[in-house]
Amino acid sequence: MTASHYSSSIFNKQFSPGKDKKSRNNRPLFWLLLFCVAFVGSLVFASLGYDDVVTSDPDKNPTLTPERQEEIERRQKKNSEGAEQYVLRAIVPGFRECYLCPEGKVWLEVNEIAKIGITTDGQNRYSTEFYEKHEVYYVLEYRGDLTTAKNRELARLGGYPLLPENQKRKKKLIYPPLNSKLD
Repeated sequence: MTASHYSSSIFNKQFSPGKDKKSRNNRPLFWLLLFCVAFVGSLVFASLGYDDVVTSDPDKNPTLTPERQEEIERRQKKNSEGAEQYVLRAIVPGFRECYLCPEGKVWLEVNEIAKIGITTDGQNRYSTEFYEKHEVYYVLEYRGDLTTAKNRELARLGGYPLLPENQKRKKKLIYPPLNSKLD
């Protein structure tokens, strides 16, 4: 399969590296704004106190609020639904962002691994914009229980330094470019 086949089958359009430079110039501002919103949201979430999650039953015994109980049940359900261990692979050859590289980027050939991960959201883990920005496609390697998916991810990440695609590099990586730690 050619790289253009992957891009057209995933996004129903071809990548054009030089196309739409105006929207690419706005991306740093977009990401800064998104980061600020996420940061403020995390502060609000992290600022939950005891009284935000605990109430009293009719006998004055402490009990979880309905909202807290629903959140716990929602997360438990999501974990029990299963997970996927995946890799994101390069669609076209070129430099990619690299979180741990001193230069901040690394060259990937077509089909080389940009990221290894797990998700309970499948290919929807990332937005179309993310796939386009990094010029990658999603490859499912395992679907099943969360524990097995996590263990497979750890094995894939741990073994990444030995992959032929990494061994051929002058400056070898310990993780794929879009990973920054073992899990």
